[in-house]
Amino acid sequence: MFYLCLFMTAFAFNINYAVAKTKVSAVPVFVEPCQAVECERNFKEYKTLSRYGHSDAMYTLAEMYRIGYGIDVDRRLATKWYRRAAKYDNPFAEYKAAIIYLQEGKYQHVDKAMRYLRDANRSNLNEATHLLGLLHWEGELIPRDLEKAKAYLMKSYEAGHPDTVQLLSDLSTVKLDIELNSEVNDSSAGLVSPKGEMEVIEVHAPDLQEVFSYHIALMRKTPPDASRATGTLLRGRTCGEMVSCYTETDKERIRDFLMSTW
Repeated sequence: MFYLCLFMTAFAFNINYAVAKTKVSAVPVFVEPCQAVECERNFKEYKTLSRYGHSDAMYTLAEMYRIGYGIDVDRRLATKWYRRAAKYDNPFAEYKAAIIYLQEGKYQHVDKAMRYLRDANRSNLNEATHLLGLLHWEGELIPRDLEKAKAYLMKSYEAGHPDTVQLLSDLSTVKLDIELNSEVNDSSAGLVSPKGEMEVIEVHAPDLQEVFSYHIALMRKTPPDASRATGTLLRGRTCGEMVSCYTETDKERIRDFLMSTW
């Protein structure tokens, strides 16, 4: 299993708002380094689609460079492709470029990281909103601002971001003027567990190769981000005139999958 660096949080809060400490630690992910022929073929496909101007392909290509999937690990090229994808307002790329720029070392550039995080927040990426709240609360990499921290954390909390919900649950003694929504508990109070035999339904997620194959096929049928005038790769032809144009839901679903590998 491959391990990578990601911002995790270790808090030491009390009623007097003790400073939160953010540290870089390793967490397991599902996408592992791979130099097999199949992995190299996937890498080449994404590289080609990236050159055509697909921001999702650029984002995935950056992931491959970062992880070492189908190619040797190259953090410089990973950052390059995250930034290119970010030019097309890809919030996932903006978020991960920010993570790289926040980490200590030669790539650290806090101002760039904050710009990317704010852009991702404007696209309502909860991970970015949550991290902005933590950074403003901590006051280590940027000046501490409890009002901004409160605003960002409230936004991600109201969006139901699990990390923020867990954080605020753990900080129940800290007064942030946030009222926990009791409707969830009220609606579940009247539920009665079924008795007797229960049917067990097993759901199996597709493997990584299936996800990549589907993603590549979708992008081949859609126009690159750099040429969205008509909605298809054929000049003068709209999606309505074509057999298929993949939906925004498909796009978001694949992005969510790739985010889960961080």
